[in-house]
Amino acid sequence: MSQVKSGLRLAALILVGFVVAGMFFGGADYLFFPSAHSRRLGLIFLVISTPIMVLTMNRWVKVMAGFLGLAVLNGLFSISTGHVLANPTMPISHFYASSLTLFFALAAILTGTMKNRRLSLIDRISVMAYLCSLAFLISYQTQREEAKSAPLNATYFILMGIGLSCLFAAWAVDYIQRHRGHSRLRPHLRGPGGSPADPI
Repeated sequence: MSQVKSGLRLAALILVGFVVAGMFFGGADYLFFPSAHSRRLGLIFLVISTPIMVLTMNRWVKVMAGFLGLAVLNGLFSISTGHVLANPTMPISHFYASSLTLFFALAAILTGTMKNRRLSLIDRISVMAYLCSLAFLISYQTQREEAKSAPLNATYFILMGIGLSCLFAAWAVDYIQRHRGHSRLRPHLRGPGGSPADPI
């Protein structure tokens, strides 16, 4: 019975997670690119979903790298076949597919470094900024595809650069802090005159 309850609880948490993520990405789409939907509804979705995502990030960031890894596999499939995985009738250029694959691969690597540490405020801000740029990128590309416009332009690469820069900044800050922490510990491992301290 306890296993059944834990399984139902896990399923409920996953369902809630998808709903919150859908509200976040949908809210960004409604806010930045309103059509039949109002900006007010997008703002409401973001106000509800953003605090929940920030407060629970220690849990879901551990699987974020896995989802990004699936996006990489999708990109590799698109490169090899020349069309979108979800829509075989929609062709995609090798350069377009390669840029998306590289974007998701670097993001997966950087978010993968967050799985084994307690997230700081900088980590949380950086991840949310990355997700905002990703949401904007998805909505922007959808609008261009519907308008039959070329998918690649300067805005496309700027958005990818902003997203990756946010994740890289979080990694760099954590690396510097850990390096300084090791540097502070080294003098305590030395004896008088700089010689190695005797083991206790």
